[in-house]
Amino acid sequence: MENLTRHAPYTLPFAYLLAKLRNYLREKGEKMLCVKLKKFLVFSVMVFAVSSILFATNSFAEDKALFSDLTNHGAKIFGGMREIIYAVSGFGIVAIAIGGFFGTLNWKWLVAIIIGLVVIALTAGIINYMVDSDVITDEMITDSLISANDNQK
Repeated sequence: MENLTRHAPYTLPFAYLLAKLRNYLREKGEKMLCVKLKKFLVFSVMVFAVSSILFATNSFAEDKALFSDLTNHGAKIFGGMREIIYAVSGFGIVAIAIGGFFGTLNWKWLVAIIIGLVVIALTAGIINYMVDSDVITDEMITDSLISANDNQK
């Protein structure tokens, strides 16, 4: 098998790095890198073993509370992210409106913001449709027209 680094050292993306590593090993000595690598691997395995023993928890194989907790935390995170995304996209729409006022309306940005908002708004319905249940209920959604209608009563 011919040596690719001898004939065309810069044709492959990794050939240049191999040549640099080979030169480094020749300068510093191969044993030094091997000793450092072995020490690092031994240290990593020991840290993994100690942390696995010290921080061991139950597996929750039979407990279904784990999945309900994950669902609840996911809904909270999604709700918080949705509020942040709505606020940031509001600033984006204002910035695009200012650009339109000065004659530099960027339609790509406006369409990207609108599509992103539609996707975020429809995510709860898509998830409920895919899993065929009410994972995300109306009570969890507090920043849409559903809650706005409840507040008017």
